[in-house]
Amino acid sequence: MLSPRLKAVSGQLLFAANVFVLVLVIGESRLLIPDWLHVFGRLHPLLLHFPIVLLLLAVLLLALPGLLRNREDSAEYGGNMLLLGALAAAFTVIAGLLLSHEEGYDPEALVWHKWTGLGVFWGASLLYLFVEKADGAALKAGAGVLALTVVLSGHFGAAVTHGEDFITAPLVRDRGVNVSLDEAEVFAHVVQPILQNKCISCHKASKQKGELRLDAPQYIKKGGESGPVLKPGDVDNSPLIQRLHLPLEDDDHMPPKGKPQLTDGEKAILEAWIAGGADYERKVLELGDTARIYHLAVEKFTSKPKSYDFKAADAKKISGLNSFYRKVHPVDSDSPALSVSYFGRSDFDPSSLRELKDIYQQTVSLNLNSMPVGDGGMAYLEPFVNLERLYLNSAAVRGEGLEFLAGMEKLSLLSLSGNPLDGEAVDRLGQLKGLKQLYVWNTGLDQNACERLRESLPDTRIETGYTDDGTVYTLNPPVLRFDRAFFRDRLEVKIEHPIQGTHIYYTLDGTEPDSSNFIPYGGPLEITGDLTLKARAFAPGWKGSGTAEAEFVRSEIRPRESVLRFPPEDRYKGDGVSSLFDGDKAVPDVWDLNWLGFLNSPLDVEMEFGEPTDISHMALSIWHNVGARFFPPGQVEIWTKKTGEDWSLAKKFRPQPPGKDDKAHLRQMEIPFSAEGVEKMRLVATPVSSLPPWHGGAGAKAWLMVDELVLN
Repeated sequence: MLSPRLKAVSGQLLFAANVFVLVLVIGESRLLIPDWLHVFGRLHPLLLHFPIVLLLLAVLLLALPGLLRNREDSAEYGGNMLLLGALAAAFTVIAGLLLSHEEGYDPEALVWHKWTGLGVFWGASLLYLFVEKADGAALKAGAGVLALTVVLSGHFGAAVTHGEDFITAPLVRDRGVNVSLDEAEVFAHVVQPILQNKCISCHKASKQKGELRLDAPQYIKKGGESGPVLKPGDVDNSPLIQRLHLPLEDDDHMPPKGKPQLTDGEKAILEAWIAGGADYERKVLELGDTARIYHLAVEKFTSKPKSYDFKAADAKKISGLNSFYRKVHPVDSDSPALSVSYFGRSDFDPSSLRELKDIYQQTVSLNLNSMPVGDGGMAYLEPFVNLERLYLNSAAVRGEGLEFLAGMEKLSLLSLSGNPLDGEAVDRLGQLKGLKQLYVWNTGLDQNACERLRESLPDTRIETGYTDDGTVYTLNPPVLRFDRAFFRDRLEVKIEHPIQGTHIYYTLDGTEPDSSNFIPYGGPLEITGDLTLKARAFAPGWKGSGTAEAEFVRSEIRPRESVLRFPPEDRYKGDGVSSLFDGDKAVPDVWDLNWLGFLNSPLDVEMEFGEPTDISHMALSIWHNVGARFFPPGQVEIWTKKTGEDWSLAKKFRPQPPGKDDKAHLRQMEIPFSAEGVEKMRLVATPVSSLPPWHGGAGAKAWLMVDELVLN
């Protein structure tokens, strides 16, 4: 029970608080709030719990005086609780008014919370003023109104902070993905639910931290006060991803510390979506199973793997079928079904499909995009009786060979874009009644042929691509066809475009092709040295395309045997030591299998050449991105060994450390080393152990990301 003196002082303090709050409300738009008061404003989420508890207890005692031994005690304790609750409400309201200035909430969303909060404070103050004078009925009515106002203010506060549907969110949280895989869209049903659950509470119409909204595609594209939040196709330079990977203690880390954090799987989905171009409209099954986002999305919709009536293939046989030009992997960790993808056009022979005889039955997805299958090679597809998805884009198919698909009763997706289809193709396709999706972009089929297809396949969604409605469209970039970016002696590169009549211009010095700087493409290019090829396509009635780009690096020497002394980190383990010498250029995508990532141990590779070898040039192909903590090595050591001798240190140097403003890029880090008659060599590249003071993660370890070791 409060003493008379303490009650008097508290009453005077309550009066002063009312005056101060009134000044804040009246002069809200004209007051300059000092920084130290903003600190107090941030205590609002902490303070608000005290008045809620105190005022509800006061209401209970005043409205139900029989709870205590006598009515006098109930009134006394209720009045004291009301006084303390009103004082707590005063500090909470003041902090809330200050916080609303500092955080930049949407005024429309704040208005209800603001005025109901003020209603709680002023209502509690008035009720305390008349608590000793009001009769029982009036006291109960006032207490009831105050309790209702407290509940409403709390509800509107939760709506401002967590969203209007915060209370009912658990009941509807998954409704965005309550669709079948066939109908699922990448953004609406895979990406947006992540943003909704982890990001929208701070970036929506009612609360736009950093002037950023993430609740609709148009706002995501617009970005916030710092510019675009993502760059399609460029994961490294997308601020959304950069902030996700900052240390949790960093002020710029998102979501903020204390908020629910994204899981590794959710981060992987966002990264793969951005790497794939951040498309807002495509369906999952349109992507093709070589896209990383495809597999992540399928996992989301197949928590229970689809059941099959065939047994799993032998794991050793599956492993033996994997090579530099072919990937075989399960469609799900617990499924016997397999997906097969081919790479390297010049190495492909349709007859090599017979090598899959042991997994004919288990293969449900086959990707032969850009492979020279032709109508003659289609016969090798006939044994794949359980095939569900077949990708044959730009595979030189005209139509006759499609007859071999007639027995594939489970085939639901067929993609034939970029093939010169003829009239026979229309007849053959019209017999595939089980198809759900058919893609025939840039196939030369005229409008009549497309109409025939739609009549034959009324239940199939047929994508025919471009139609001339008078709009000037931008050409898609040309396609660069080559075996590997790292080559030994020479390399042939072809530049193609699926639309006939286009002119292709290119450069070999890394500059952008334009009207004053170009070489017209006339046939295959022979590459014999290090260079960067850039190409663009132009055609009458079209806007010039974007740039297709590839870097080529000569790497003549391959060790006969090589071994990694320390394994790479699980997240970036590539194909093990093979990734260092496979000639495949990695792309800036953390899920690219060509990357080897080292954090807690060095890149320590031992090589044996089989015979004395002269080495005049050495380089590490690395991924440089200071924002993602991808740094060059802090130190490099080269050890050599000759027959009958021990290992000796031949070279030790420290690469130039990166600067704060260095842009993310892939680079060849030259290693100043040359030697004659090398039989064995060991390279040890140690990651930076402590990030520099200027970095947001200062003191933490840096990643070393490597995709190739170049030896000449």
